Amino acid sequence: MKDYALIEAFQAGDEFAFVGIYNRYKGAVYAFCVKMLLDTEQAQDVTQDTFLRIYENRDRLLKTNSFKSWLFTIARNQCLNALRRNKRHTSFDPGMEFTLPAIDTPFSRMEKNDQVQFVTRFLQSLKPEYREVLVLREYQNLTYDEIAAVTRSSVSAVKSRLFKARKKLAKIMEPVWIQEDGASNERETIPDTIDFRASSNL
Repeated sequence: MKDYALIEAFQAGDEFAFVGIYNRYKGAVYAFCVKMLLDTEQAQDVTQDTFLRIYENRDRLLKTNSFKSWLFTIARNQCLNALRRNKRHTSFDPGMEFTLPAIDTPFSRMEKNDQVQFVTRFLQSLKPEYREVLVLREYQNLTYDEIAAVTRSSVSAVKSRLFKARKKLAKIMEPVWIQEDGASNERETIPDTIDFRASSNL
């Protein structure tokens, strides 16, 4: 069933339609939250809060051009609120691992490659404004227009932050881009930025 059909049914009082919306998007919202908050328990709480707000504001659903953008706007706001409540940045731990739901996007498929799994661990080194655009683009596969709507900024600003995020992440990850050759142990050529989509077929 299409999103708009689920939303119309939900607004008409069909509670099962809300269950359909929840089941369709809960994995994507949780994946976004856990990468923003770097805390699985907080991410679960924020995911639940996000869908609670959708339930409470069902009358507003059809007033948006893109339900997906509206959904991630709520999730983003809840994440930023949680980060402000924390009043701290998670300390950098390259060995940190997360258990995420399987989501079929180019970037999630790329993560099956052992080398690229480093990316998730290094996300915590980025500022929230860089982390959010990177996660929305590469993990959730949102368009630039959708990300601009979620972050309430212009498309050009989104592209600029995304470029800076990739460049900074590539620099931070530089020490681990080592050629996997036990004999030579020589460093590979380090890219200026990480081109996620070029590697999505790994």
